[in-house]
Amino acid sequence: MGTGEPPGPPWVTGEVNAVREKEAIGGTASPDGAGSEDHAPVPDTGGLFGFREHGEPWWVAGTVGPRPATEPEWAGFAREAVGRAPRSAWIADRAYPDLTGFVAVVAPFAARAADRMVSAVSGDGGTGPGPASCSAGVLDGFRHDVERRLAVLAARTLVSELHDARVAGRLTGSGPRERFRDFLRLTASRAGLASLVTAYPVLARVLAQAAMHAADAFAEMLGRLAADGEPLASATVLGDRGAGRLTDYGPHSLTEVEAGTGDSHRGGRSVMLLRFADGARLVYKPRPLAAHRHFDTLVQWFNSLEGTPGLRAPRVLDRGAYGWAEFIEDAPCRSAAGTALFYRRLGALLALLHVLDGTDLHHENLVACGAHPVLVDVETLFHPPLTQVPPADPAARALYGSVHRVGLLPQLLVGDTTALDMSAVGGGRAASSPLETASWAAAGTDTMHLVRTTGRFGASANRPTLDGSPADPFRFTDALCDGFRAAYTAVRESRAELLGPGGLLRLFADDETRFVPRPTWTYATLLHESTHPDLMRDAAERQQVFALLRTGALGAPALAGLEDEEIAELWQGDVPVFTTRPDFTEVWSGSGRRMRGPAGPTGLARVEAKIRALDTVDRLDQERIIRTAMVSTSTGPPHGGAGSVRPRTEATAPEPERLLSAARSVGDQLVSLAYHSGSRTNWIGLELLGERYWRLTPLAADLAGGYTGPALFLAQLASLTGAARYADAARAALAPLPGLLDALHLRGDDLGMLGSGAFSGLGGIAYALTEVGTLLDDSRVLDWAGPATRLARAASSAEEGLGVRGGAAGGLASLLAVHRTTGRTEAWRGAERCAERLVATAPPTSGGFADGAAGVGWALLRFAGAGGGPRHRNAGLEALRGAVRGAGSGRAWCEGTSGVALAVADSPEALADPELRDWLAEHAGDVARAAPQTDDSLCHGELGVLELLGHASLPRLRPHWLRRTGTLLAAADRAQSHCGTPGHVPHPGLLTGLSGIGHGLLRAGFPDRIGPALLMRHSTGADRAHVPMTFSTNDQK
Repeated sequence: MGTGEPPGPPWVTGEVNAVREKEAIGGTASPDGAGSEDHAPVPDTGGLFGFREHGEPWWVAGTVGPRPATEPEWAGFAREAVGRAPRSAWIADRAYPDLTGFVAVVAPFAARAADRMVSAVSGDGGTGPGPASCSAGVLDGFRHDVERRLAVLAARTLVSELHDARVAGRLTGSGPRERFRDFLRLTASRAGLASLVTAYPVLARVLAQAAMHAADAFAEMLGRLAADGEPLASATVLGDRGAGRLTDYGPHSLTEVEAGTGDSHRGGRSVMLLRFADGARLVYKPRPLAAHRHFDTLVQWFNSLEGTPGLRAPRVLDRGAYGWAEFIEDAPCRSAAGTALFYRRLGALLALLHVLDGTDLHHENLVACGAHPVLVDVETLFHPPLTQVPPADPAARALYGSVHRVGLLPQLLVGDTTALDMSAVGGGRAASSPLETASWAAAGTDTMHLVRTTGRFGASANRPTLDGSPADPFRFTDALCDGFRAAYTAVRESRAELLGPGGLLRLFADDETRFVPRPTWTYATLLHESTHPDLMRDAAERQQVFALLRTGALGAPALAGLEDEEIAELWQGDVPVFTTRPDFTEVWSGSGRRMRGPAGPTGLARVEAKIRALDTVDRLDQERIIRTAMVSTSTGPPHGGAGSVRPRTEATAPEPERLLSAARSVGDQLVSLAYHSGSRTNWIGLELLGERYWRLTPLAADLAGGYTGPALFLAQLASLTGAARYADAARAALAPLPGLLDALHLRGDDLGMLGSGAFSGLGGIAYALTEVGTLLDDSRVLDWAGPATRLARAASSAEEGLGVRGGAAGGLASLLAVHRTTGRTEAWRGAERCAERLVATAPPTSGGFADGAAGVGWALLRFAGAGGGPRHRNAGLEALRGAVRGAGSGRAWCEGTSGVALAVADSPEALADPELRDWLAEHAGDVARAAPQTDDSLCHGELGVLELLGHASLPRLRPHWLRRTGTLLAAADRAQSHCGTPGHVPHPGLLTGLSGIGHGLLRAGFPDRIGPALLMRHSTGADRAHVPMTFSTNDQK
């Protein structure tokens, strides 16, 4: 209803006013009804809406671009809403938590929206209810929903006005709650609301548009529901309830409508969930459902193939521009076998979506209905590539084109200190958000203010349950892969039925599908942050915020040139939406504008090419990605040695040649897992975020889990074998480092965040470059160590961490190693800077090597032995004493006794200290006699323990080292290496992966040629002569 429209039929006005009077206890009417004149249909507001400076109408500042010739519709709606406000508002004496108090201010806009909606669906010329009219309860629910949404939009401005009124002393009341109610009383009155909207014309526009769109979208849904009675009765979207019961499922039988269950698009339209008087549920989707209908056809075909587990798709009624879908109710599994079947079907669904180039399958798009995973939204099939330009990193390119792109596998939302899986397989649990969101402190008082707090995600229905408990997805990785394999194979063997002019894929050719050029949270954040009161006075100010989309500050979109449409839709209060067609290269905006789409073939052509290319090699690659990604869903501790213990095997004599052969097998596996492009090589692997969360990713540059780890091991292997393929792979892995170091040189403010650490910082990169350059006799690689060293030195000035893994102790040890090998002055100066920081700071309270006091003490003692002073020696000894006193019961290098003992054993000054020497003698023996670790890794596995047992300062432990090394070698001969990941899933990294296992095998066979990476020692390589079965002596001298 626009400007000059009648306020609504008399029967509507009476109904709405009656609801207001009934709720006067918490609203804006007077308790005795004496203010009924305040609710006249359209009171005269002319005196409240004057002109601004220069004679401009009040609404001009709310517009962008040339001034409209006439008053915009939103301005007329705002005037009419103000006219609905009472002359004198009455505010109930009660608490107002969160934003409930502001409902009284925005209620006239919601009431006006209810008028507009009812008028649109009324019959008999607007004098009575029509076939699309709904009950008073549904109307009341609509009004309340609009009130809540408008209160959110107005909150920042109202809090700002509240603050100004309190500071200026304009509020009366004995306490903060009383003064808050006085603010509501003043602002919710007709004059107060008029003052608000004229002072903040952009806010008036935002509120009016949101209210109008809500009314129009709701009325549109009701009209469509009324018109579709006959098709709905004959369709199956209502299940058995709908068959033959035409009159029972019109608007008049609605009891509840849940609007806004997804993002709003195209003028406030969003998915709505409908409930009818008999409990039946129905989903309304205000967009074409042809793709859903054709996906159902494809699923029926897929289910007919031999070996497939049988999928279920929601039934839909496609009505062209919109449609109705079956409401899928979540339900538990009936047995453990049913849960396994659920995940087998989920794997099959993953395969089907992978070949169809589906994406965005997050936890809200999947419902666990017994043993069936039901996909409730397929709007992103045939999706174009997610980046404008293919990544230069071959591993990133492979990952973006892999099964991981679907979104069903773990996808972490990462914050500063925590992360949360948002995927369909691993997400959906109730948890705190990793990202801070705006919230309100002291709500309902005159000191109410905005704070940034941790938000909360509610539980979703995507996970199957059994006996009231949600399933652990990691336990069902095999079932997931079995389903994927079966579906992939079935599609490959029957692909002729999908391809060509008569193939099933042609059904989708003209279907509307979604194109997502940016993450939708980018738009949602812009909409939320642009309600700041500073942006609500003048539209030009808000326009500048929206214009950030043009700058790259919010990330690069998948397609450039869409910014005008994005901004226009944001001004409508919508999340911008873009669509395409599988057989077209164009995209369409939410307003219907047709534009050039991403370069390259159509979505249909890409999918057909992918299906033609399906083969066993690709399937195995996709299965490996699935297994690696599923590590993110493990609930076990990252350093807990997760996984089964290997069966006891008879030890094999750990002869150097046998150890070298085992290391070559690891090297060959690494080379085979690598992705190549031109002169560059990289791997897809696992990153351990914050030592808590595993994430599938192309390897970064760090030594712990990045590509410098495989490069270091492969260079060591090449130096011992002379095999060019290992040396070439090592060089190719390091190829991006010069560009990365140049980029970091220009981003000095970020260096502190990266740190100088030995394994997750820049010090480890400098160490790896020095080692690889020396081992391969490659002066170019060795030269790269120079800028890496300088960056590590700079990072040491700004970092906060102290440990070996990512802080100053690691920077100290790695830069000392670089200095020892190259003599670089900047390496020594950087080491000095790290040492001084460690001396000046109390050591960590934890005792471990990687992040605790043991590593700090070890690093300081190494510096003292290399030329430091008594201060460093004393501080190092004190840190080690603290570490041994607080050592835990674990055996791992990273956090346990092995690491603390290694720090003592590798420090001559510590061995001369009675307390430390006696502690080492007792606890090193305990470690030697303990059962082997459950994995082979350096970090928390057997090879980290062997570094201690084989140390030259502990000759009495040599028999234990021989026995356990032989046992590990025998096990490696019989089965794949056990990485230090949940389930021992292979990945390329150094500390927990294959590179570290290969490095450990070389250390065992050639200890005088291969220096221990865990101790930042130098490797000489080259000579393969037989050496005694001992580790190298301490080389601090």
